[in-house]
Amino acid sequence: MEIRLELGDCMELIKSQPDNSIDLIITSPPYSDIVNYGKDVSIKKPTEYVDWLLPLFNEIQRVLKPSGSFILNINDNVTRGVRNYYIYELIYRSQTDTKLKLYDSYFWHKKNGIPNGGKKRFRNMTEFIFHFCKNPKEMKFYMDRVLEEPSEGTKKRTEYNDISNHGVTKDGVRTDKSVVRIENMLNGVRPDNVFRFATAGTERDNTIKHPAPFNRELPRYFINLLTDEGDVVLDPFSGIGTSGIACKELNRDYIGYELNETYHNFTINRLNNLEGDTYVVNQYSMEDEFIKSYPNRSSAGKELNLCEEDIMRCYRGNRKSVGGYKFKLEKI
Repeated sequence: MEIRLELGDCMELIKSQPDNSIDLIITSPPYSDIVNYGKDVSIKKPTEYVDWLLPLFNEIQRVLKPSGSFILNINDNVTRGVRNYYIYELIYRSQTDTKLKLYDSYFWHKKNGIPNGGKKRFRNMTEFIFHFCKNPKEMKFYMDRVLEEPSEGTKKRTEYNDISNHGVTKDGVRTDKSVVRIENMLNGVRPDNVFRFATAGTERDNTIKHPAPFNRELPRYFINLLTDEGDVVLDPFSGIGTSGIACKELNRDYIGYELNETYHNFTINRLNNLEGDTYVVNQYSMEDEFIKSYPNRSSAGKELNLCEEDIMRCYRGNRKSVGGYKFKLEKI
């Protein structure tokens, strides 16, 4: 397995990548107008976002193999009480201004998403995932790797159906069409298009305060679904290298581009198992008496039934307490 990490602007770095050389591109570009990705990374406004990102789509189409895919995780935002439409413009123009094919669209349901502050809005628990490809007929796609266990109800239905007395003829035996379908389902059920991954709380409980890291479940799922061992995966916005971690686990080659030098250096150590100090989230009483240690804010929030983002705000100093407790991010 080969890992290649390059520091610089992905818009320029990808131009040196040969045609038809990448099996999968999976990435999440910087969110528009929301967070700070470092002093060297300029945040794009919704009105300029599409023109900024679309040239990268053309390069992605060039470097993808005919059997390759491009997975884009992205989210929109709200300005002055109105939801911006730049995501929809981006997807529309990807089909009119580039040769990429929009194969499918999915939703990421964030199990532990950040609650909205507005009283007239529902909780924001989803993000978009768009699946592009170069050639749908040649595209790799291994459904058998992601089939899910059938429900107990489906299993029980086969116990109460007599398939010998009615239905249609199959191999000389009259069978019930519904029972045949159920029996086929027992070998595995196709997933729906809503992916229920957690957010990356465990990726943020360290000194590298990346604002929007992947949970490694997300890239791992698509790497497993769309590539073979030894294939090449590229993340143009590598961040802290979570896609690279998934590639290491699944024995894929990885190329990561990153503009922020701090994230880039952290990724080098991370992919070489040299992340450095280990941190835990410690719970204290309001009188500063130690109560319990948690491996990350996600596990603390789950056990205490508290919003993990509020726990993070507490140990970063943005609020004094959560649920009657103080929380501190401390080195082991």
